[in-house]
Amino acid sequence: MLIQQTRLPETSILGNSGRGTELSWLRDRQKDWLERFDWVKEQKEMNRFNHSTVDIGNMTVHFIHQRSPDPHAIPLLLTHGWPGSFYEFHQVIGPLINPGNQSNVSFHVVVPSLPGFGFSSPAPPGWTLNKTADLFDSLLTEVLGYKSYAAVGGDWGSVVTWGLHNNHPEHVKAVLYTGLIPQMGPSLDKINNDPNFANVVTRLEDTDKQRIQSNSIFPTDGWGYFLEQSTRPATVGLALYDNPIGQLSWIGEKYLFGDPLMGSSPSTLTNNTIITTVSLYYLSQTFETSVNTYYQNPNEFPSVMRRAANNIPMGFASYRYEAQYYPQFYLSKIGNLVYYSDHERGGHFSALDNPPAYLADLRNMMSRWYTP
Repeated sequence: MLIQQTRLPETSILGNSGRGTELSWLRDRQKDWLERFDWVKEQKEMNRFNHSTVDIGNMTVHFIHQRSPDPHAIPLLLTHGWPGSFYEFHQVIGPLINPGNQSNVSFHVVVPSLPGFGFSSPAPPGWTLNKTADLFDSLLTEVLGYKSYAAVGGDWGSVVTWGLHNNHPEHVKAVLYTGLIPQMGPSLDKINNDPNFANVVTRLEDTDKQRIQSNSIFPTDGWGYFLEQSTRPATVGLALYDNPIGQLSWIGEKYLFGDPLMGSSPSTLTNNTIITTVSLYYLSQTFETSVNTYYQNPNEFPSVMRRAANNIPMGFASYRYEAQYYPQFYLSKIGNLVYYSDHERGGHFSALDNPPAYLADLRNMMSRWYTP
């Protein structure tokens, strides 16, 4: 009813000039949601997996736990970000647990919902993603009984993975960051003025310089939602709480910004994927609590270089349309970088944008560098 009754302007005085969600796209998706979207079908897709909830301390954690028939499978934690969910991994869970003839490595896959997302408890005051890392470590080791595991994450999932990387080396034996690591990508000035990179600067190709320079675009052109959600999450959270088309506009624009090649192979990210994701946020009533993550973790993407506290094997998968770019030589100063890939296709939602690359990175890195 709310979807149908939502009023949109007949024409946009702003035009389609890169100012955010385009009116024509939103109107078309409203029509899709009303006439073509099949929520029952999407629920069946989600219910192919084993969903559970468990209470750990005062928190309820929702998670998918999909075990491989392979007794030598590697336990693997996949952590989503915003505006993602467990659903963004639905294309890769099956191939990870049952690779067939594609790979000789398989995984026991665990996909939790972050606090404030999906069917997990809202994050209480003072909660940080470092505490979420502790929570997820307890899930893997105390609840599910794994003695060691590998961790993968992008966006806020990279912050959780960073917490696991640095604080739980007794359990976490390898980490892979997809697209983002919890710090801003470097600027050319920073690299030019850092003696650590003196031997690299003179050898930088023009394409490398251009990609590094592009790191300055997102903080000025795509950062508005980040500032709003970091400072006034209740304003946007309450404004859109009971407005599915409003949530579609706010969330959908992030997916459209993430990969201009969405929907063309190998991307599996479609408009239907976006509507399904927004349906999860709207129906679980977690839009407000999800954006609160920004308010409670305001300093997790600093402009200064962070360095890992140990030598756990670290991998990084770079995607051409991610908001930040981290050169291999830069990442090698952050941690024990043993694996690096750079993909021409894909963006912020890599498990949807480029599933074959996502799977290949996991298999290639973990088969060589994961040691229980």
